[in-house]
Amino acid sequence: MTPETPSFDHLKLSKADAEMLDRLVDVGFEIDQLEYLSSEEQQRARSILAMLRLLEAYPVEDASETLIDATLARIDQYESQRVARMHISTAEIEPSSKGFRIRMPDFVSVACMVLIAVSVFFMISKSAREQSFQTECASNMAMVGHGLVNYALDHNSEMPTTSVASLGSLFGGTTPERTDVELLANEGYCEHNHLNCPGHGGESGGFSYQTQSAQMWENIRLQGRLFIIIADLNPILDDLLAGGSPDPLTPSANHGSLGQNHLRDDGSTPISAAAPVIGGDMIWILDRKNNGIDIFLTH
Repeated sequence: MTPETPSFDHLKLSKADAEMLDRLVDVGFEIDQLEYLSSEEQQRARSILAMLRLLEAYPVEDASETLIDATLARIDQYESQRVARMHISTAEIEPSSKGFRIRMPDFVSVACMVLIAVSVFFMISKSAREQSFQTECASNMAMVGHGLVNYALDHNSEMPTTSVASLGSLFGGTTPERTDVELLANEGYCEHNHLNCPGHGGESGGFSYQTQSAQMWENIRLQGRLFIIIADLNPILDDLLAGGSPDPLTPSANHGSLGQNHLRDDGSTPISAAAPVIGGDMIWILDRKNNGIDIFLTH
């Protein structure tokens, strides 16, 4: 059996010795400052002090001068680095006969940093502004949609429309009918300011509305399905009227790359992708697929 490691209980203090050591510490090891000591307690205190004197007399080698020098050098190095970190360099300022002047390379660097900061701030502000316009535009469309629902309830499911003779060339010479939102506003189904898209940039307008022949409007009423009623401004309508062949995927200028806000017949106002194709239909042109209901928006 492995012999047990000898203990060092003789180095431990008894409870009475520990309490006496605490009392000596409190009075700075001045035994005369301790009051009301019994003979036994006096003897205990003297024994502890005698033990401590042995520790004080224990020989200790003097510190190595090399270690001291290395420690002091490390302290000086730390202080030098701390001062360097806190130092504000003025190398970019040079004295001259008329005072001080800033060197051109440093001035250009500062100017570039300022321009970058301004550009970043401008882009963030522009993005926030566009998002605000888009939200307000969708809110206005929703109010118009609410007005259309109430109008239909009051008029036997009829939609408010008006004849638009100027668009006859796009409908084979017949005059089409377009959603009449002015009638909604005039009769109090919505407010006039709800007819405006703030992203359009104008004081009023900015929306394009569902435009169909009179016969197609009747088919829509009977089927009870329209899908798209309002969207952002049709950007190619003028080219179509002029007989041109504009790109049907041209996005509206109202919200640019953010896509087109549009109002559906269920009252929702989602935003489509940048390309103006909704439900497989190009909403800026007439395509008349299979003689079905074609979404065509004009202003």
